Amino acid sequence: MEARMNMRTQTIWFFFLMVTGFSLAIELTFELFRQILAKQEIAAEKNKAELALYKAQINPHFMFNTLNMLYALVLSGSDKTESAFVKFSNILRYMYAQTHSENIPIGQEIEYIRQYTDLQELRLNHHTRVTLTAQTDNETTPVPSMIFITFVENAFKYGTSADTDCNIQINICLKNGLLSFDTVNTIIRHVDSEHEGIGIANCRKRLELLYPGRYELENGPIGNVYIAKLKIQL
Repeated sequence: MEARMNMRTQTIWFFFLMVTGFSLAIELTFELFRQILAKQEIAAEKNKAELALYKAQINPHFMFNTLNMLYALVLSGSDKTESAFVKFSNILRYMYAQTHSENIPIGQEIEYIRQYTDLQELRLNHHTRVTLTAQTDNETTPVPSMIFITFVENAFKYGTSADTDCNIQINICLKNGLLSFDTVNTIIRHVDSEHEGIGIANCRKRLELLYPGRYELENGPIGNVYIAKLKIQL
């Protein structure tokens, strides 16, 4: 009888310990999940804030360069000034509309690049030849807004001349979710290799946040041309 009571007591304690241990394990598991979710939420907010900062740094850079070009047209009394301001207003309207959008349809981004290219061509003469090609199998595919502009800006900044023949090529292609973009320009002015510039640095950081392990970005001189190549697996 006494042995049976001892066994019953031990069984009760065993089940008590099992239930207590199981309850603690569940509580610890839920607490671990809560901590993981909290860390992910903090990381997501940090990434969102960083992306907003990078985009905010891109816009003033673009504005400064474009306003300098418009100022030069006004001073020269060019008959292209009015057309340039119309195109510039269209670009500003696009930038304002995308202020709070991280991604936009690629068709809109291509049109933005086209407008910017047309604006730049107004200040150029016959010595600079510009070619823009764009192919996409789905114009509604979302892409990061203003992700191409830094490289296009640099192509015009370092690859144009008023008295030397030069070429600028801009290619955009989207097929089966793979986005390919590249610029090729004759080197008229050299880029300081030690300082890529805030534009490209920001682009790299945005890509790392948005597409870690899913993008390739290469840029640099090859012979007398400068090439920038970007691939993103959307």
